Amino acid sequence: MYKLVSFRAVAFFGLAAGLAVLPATQTAAQKVDFAGKRIDVIVPFAPGGGSDVYMRALQPFLEKHLPGKPTIIVRNVPGSRSIPGANQFQERAKPDGAHVMVVSATTVASFVFSRAKVRFELDKWEPVLLSPQGAIAYASPSLGISGAKDLPKLKGQQLVFGGQSANSGELRFIMTLYLLGLKVNHVWGLNRGPVRLAFERGEFNVNYDSTPGYLGGAMQLVKAGKAVPIFSAGVLNEKGELVRDPNVPDLPHFGEAYELMHGKKPTGAGFDAWLSVSKMNTMMNKGIFLPAGTPKPVLDAWRTAISNVLKDPEFDKTAGKVIEGYPQFIGESAKPIIKDATTFSPEAWAWLKNYFKTEHKVTIE
Repeated sequence: MYKLVSFRAVAFFGLAAGLAVLPATQTAAQKVDFAGKRIDVIVPFAPGGGSDVYMRALQPFLEKHLPGKPTIIVRNVPGSRSIPGANQFQERAKPDGAHVMVVSATTVASFVFSRAKVRFELDKWEPVLLSPQGAIAYASPSLGISGAKDLPKLKGQQLVFGGQSANSGELRFIMTLYLLGLKVNHVWGLNRGPVRLAFERGEFNVNYDSTPGYLGGAMQLVKAGKAVPIFSAGVLNEKGELVRDPNVPDLPHFGEAYELMHGKKPTGAGFDAWLSVSKMNTMMNKGIFLPAGTPKPVLDAWRTAISNVLKDPEFDKTAGKVIEGYPQFIGESAKPIIKDATTFSPEAWAWLKNYFKTEHKVTIE
């Protein structure tokens, strides 16, 4: 039912150019040498989380493919919605290729929705790699469901969901539940790992995980009869259309789940806002950035190295599951996605402001 698609299947999205590195770029990259240097990488979350796992999977292969084979030190700087780590990177990182930042959907959400608290300028940083990741929702069989077809049975039932905060990476999921017309009690202040354990104990009855987290962890709950997959967030194809996640092709995406619940396709400002958030939370789910002002030869060296990592058969064999069959965007090809993920139409922004205020008592600027 669930298949893992190799990262080489980027043609599915019509975006294979994201992996291209021009020969001229490779020539320029060869002039940069990190021999004997230590690369400092900030992961703005505690060890063991999705961003930490992502970077540590890439770490040995970047050490192999960066010119001079430097030592990479992954430094965890956890804190509220990744803001402390991102602020630290903004203030201290030098544009020399030896200072790197790992970004997650929560970092992007903080940048967009918490401008008064952030001092970092994510939209000015230089992207090395963007790694989209989907999300899969599941619910407890105690709710009387056995599959996605039973989704309408959740209407009117009291759902309980735990997460970090309304204006974090959880947004795509809580917006989805809201648009589906479901009744949810939110418990905030919890990270993904503890939430899944609480779900397993029966303290929460609905949850979601990123695709790697679902296939690597929550699937065991499904096999044990403790969880029922109900829908995926879906992904956007090259035409901007919502389609099924290639890793869970038998699960309906949000648009199909909406039709199951309401008998019609999703439209309007709420759906436009959801699409914008999907670009933020799905298409920019994980990423690697260098500081603004990094010289082009250094950028080229990093982007060439990451391209070589993704083409390395050993990476695909031992660590490739951290990118789970989605297209990977290198360098300049990532910039249009960053712009889309951090920019909202006036109508979508107005809808979001009202949603945050009325449903979560949160004010966004």
